Amino acid sequence: MVPRRAFTLVELLVVIAIIGVLVALLLPAVQAAREAARRMKCANNLRQIGLAIHNHEDTYKYMPPGIVQTPTTTPIPGLDDYLATTPKTPARLYANHGFLSIMLPYLEQANVLVNAGGGYNFHLDWDEGANRTAAAIRIPTYECASVPSKHVINPNPVAGQATFFPATGDYWPVTRGNSFAVVWTALGLGFPGPEGNQGVLTSNARTRMAEITDGLSNTLLAGESGARHEGWAGNKKYADSTTAGWGVRGAWASSSNNIVCAGTVGPITPGVAPSPGKVTTAAQATGTVATINGWNQGELYAFHPQVCNVVLGDGSVRPLKASISLAALQKLACRGDGYALDPD
Repeated sequence: MVPRRAFTLVELLVVIAIIGVLVALLLPAVQAAREAARRMKCANNLRQIGLAIHNHEDTYKYMPPGIVQTPTTTPIPGLDDYLATTPKTPARLYANHGFLSIMLPYLEQANVLVNAGGGYNFHLDWDEGANRTAAAIRIPTYECASVPSKHVINPNPVAGQATFFPATGDYWPVTRGNSFAVVWTALGLGFPGPEGNQGVLTSNARTRMAEITDGLSNTLLAGESGARHEGWAGNKKYADSTTAGWGVRGAWASSSNNIVCAGTVGPITPGVAPSPGKVTTAAQATGTVATINGWNQGELYAFHPQVCNVVLGDGSVRPLKASISLAALQKLACRGDGYALDPD
């Protein structure tokens, strides 16, 4: 009988080492392929949101408001759909709503508004009792698969809302550029004034096509500001709803979510809230500035390596590089600055 030859210990160790090397070589490629698929899905989400915005424009002949949240008691043309029907303290005329809730009927998600335990009422605030069931429903089109966080705010730290867990979103309207004239001057640009500095989707107002003088293909509609319900800086989390004073942020129905493209004062320390935060002075504008993927509170921020997806006014989707300059970003964010876009 021929004796059966077994692996020696050395041979076994060599085989294990070879397998380890192969895994080490293949794993980055697998991860890169998965991220490419997630980024493609994210781009498709933004494409759907862009189409929804144009569906709204086809219906009303103007772009939707970026958010509805104003203390005014004076009527604003075009916002009758959001007139409050319950008393507010302090008194205000309009109910608070976010851009993504306004978009639902134009995104083939009207069933969420109609079927969710009493529906969704635009004459009540987004977080009033009758709207909470709908606001707690996750909308896949509003979620980027690369975001590592759960898309639900739980716990809810707001008094009286302990059993209300709002669903969150990762895409928000770009409502304006940097609003400080000294920043524009420091960047070698002329400040376009309050109107020219607005985005296509403005706060508490609707926009007609004729007001977008830079052209739809040259102006941002919306982009990623992922995991907004948590605080992230430099790809590391520093706060969430359990953090004292953090409150509720990033809910897709919430009226407090927009992107302003002001730029964040750098350098960014991962996992630390930027201080002083947004760029407001000439010295800050010409220093180290994070334009994209630096801070996820009111700025463009994605969990894709070195890029952030955005949708432009013509409905096209493109990735913006994290290296884009603050000047180039202003030309994209503002609807009436009069400048040609930079090649980047």
